Amino acid sequence: MRSAGELQIAIETSSRRGSVAVGRGGETRAWRALAADRTHTAELLPALADLLADIHAAPQDVGLICFSQGPGSFTGLRVAATVTRTWQSVTGARVVAVPSLEAIARNALRMPDLPPQLAVIVDARQGQVFGALFARVGPLLQTVSAAARHDATIWLPALPRPCAVLGDGCDVHRTVLRALGLHILPEELWLPDAREVLALGHELAVAGRVCRPEQITPLYLRPPECEEVYEQRRAAARQRRQHP
Repeated sequence: MRSAGELQIAIETSSRRGSVAVGRGGETRAWRALAADRTHTAELLPALADLLADIHAAPQDVGLICFSQGPGSFTGLRVAATVTRTWQSVTGARVVAVPSLEAIARNALRMPDLPPQLAVIVDARQGQVFGALFARVGPLLQTVSAAARHDATIWLPALPRPCAVLGDGCDVHRTVLRALGLHILPEELWLPDAREVLALGHELAVAGRVCRPEQITPLYLRPPECEEVYEQRRAAARQRRQHP
């Protein structure tokens, strides 16, 4: 068992704005943003190495790795899981998988007078969203419904009232959200941040929710776009054969 003061790192590459953090006890000591063009593969390891060097630590000093599991960018999630799995294999560090939408939801706790309900909406394209619903309990958030893929035309109108919403899906569905009377939080709160991943990961580790090696995997919630296109083409080909 590692001590409460163990060195911790957090990896957030599920969105267009990646970041990494290093800290202890869930408190960030160093943080760095990654490029906004999703070149996470090239930047991630050098950024982590720089952060560790800044606090005079080495990779083998890390006792806990908190990675943002998804849903989100396919490439970003795959990169985070691969780096985490490799790091764990080499150093034996413990790992926690942090739900990306819950990390986004925690951004809302900075807001005063937050409504009792909070929904996180991430664009999943083709009229769909990755959505999760939370309830505010004092200074904390409680998960009401975990992340899932939804038809936006069904899920958004069914959200409880009053309810605040955040996430990059707010941009795509802004007109509908306003028409439904849902409170859209400021755009600077829409994306996940490694500092929140670190804090939430620490809480999950304290609660004993540590991953086995086979559990260090991304949470996609939908097949990659190339697979969807392939299936659509197969379906179209079958239809042409049936109706020449």
